[in-house]
Amino acid sequence: MKHISTLLILFIVNVTFAQQNILAETIDGTYYLFKEERGVSGPTKTKLIQFGENNGTKLLAIAACKKCMPVVYTYQEEDTKRLGVPVFFNSAGLYVFKYDVDSFVTVMVTSKLGDKPWSNFRFSNFYSKSKNKVATITKKEIEDYAIKLSKK
Repeated sequence: MKHISTLLILFIVNVTFAQQNILAETIDGTYYLFKEERGVSGPTKTKLIQFGENNGTKLLAIAACKKCMPVVYTYQEEDTKRLGVPVFFNSAGLYVFKYDVDSFVTVMVTSKLGDKPWSNFRFSNFYSKSKNKVATITKKEIEDYAIKLSKK
């Protein structure tokens, strides 16, 4: 019985570690933007996104180029559990929500998630590894997705 418990614990730790690596592997990469944003040498239509961990804190870093200073978002575990999608937030008031396997929605709002449903945004954008998704999505779809999440 003791050996079975030890094996079970090792299996759970291994699966958890593997899931975190899979998450990073599926997130890390170059993303195309619905709406161009400021970059070091002018407007950019792509961003680099990387998922990682620092001292136990899960982070999402988004940068305009490999040498650019990234904007860092902190993983919001409680919001993620409640909404059913990974949620990241930074102190500037920007939220990043996982949209699908290779896309994110990012919004800047006037109230914290959970305080009240959102109705308008200071900023919204869509990032995807797929050029086709970026070409076919609309600003309304992006904002409707964030509004729907804010109502949960």
